[in-house]
Amino acid sequence: MIKISIFLTRRADLTHEEFVAYWTDKHLPLIASVVDEAVPLRRHVLLFPTGDEIPGLPTAYYDGVVEAWFDDLADATGWFTSEVFTTTVAADEENFLDRSQTRFLYTTETPITS
Repeated sequence: MIKISIFLTRRADLTHEEFVAYWTDKHLPLIASVVDEAVPLRRHVLLFPTGDEIPGLPTAYYDGVVEAWFDDLADATGWFTSEVFTTTVAADEENFLDRSQTRFLYTTETPITS
């Protein structure tokens, strides 16, 4: 399995609250409408910042993070380069994301605790 963490930054003309509302109320249902058994996406999780901080630890600020699991990099590549992703999902991202600030982190997991 490969997990891709996608760090998101909202468009400059949106508040964080407007970003979250669009992401959860419009974009997420759009993704759900195109993901089916043919799409190799195994798990999809949204993470929202709490605004909390621990003194002395630097905080990276993003408006949200997506975690997406795939069987392998080929499946992830197939999804992110597919016509349905580029013409539907990525096209809609323009409505709430500053895509120039989006960052991807490709990882494998090594659980330490359950």
